[in-house]
Amino acid sequence: MFNRKIVQKALTQTWSMDKNVGSFSDKTSDTQSGVISQLIYDIFGGEILKTQYKESWHFYNLIDGERIDFSLSEINKSLLEKQLEDHLSNPEETHHYFSQEDYLTFYMRFISAFEEIVGLKRYSRRMAV
Repeated sequence: MFNRKIVQKALTQTWSMDKNVGSFSDKTSDTQSGVISQLIYDIFGGEILKTQYKESWHFYNLIDGERIDFSLSEINKSLLEKQLEDHLSNPEETHHYFSQEDYLTFYMRFISAFEEIVGLKRYSRRMAV
């Protein structure tokens, strides 16, 4: 089950950790939307979509018929939603915007934050005993 609030909280926590180490801090918004849409696709499935935004592509997801976009502010999101083109994209295309090493670091941090938020760490400790 996809819980938007939990995913948003884990992404916010992960992104703030990642900016502290600098791997994505100097990247553009298309990098951020590419990384996040790839992460959502890898973990939760669905499809990756894109729309021309300003001078580059903006990536987002489609899960169970619902657009999922965690990389825009609420103000920009409402402006962009009026002009979404929903062009189908794929992982190969989003990978052009970030290095595999940066992505894997971000991915592992997200998993850790997600587990912490939903309380999975306490269950994994019990199973290890």
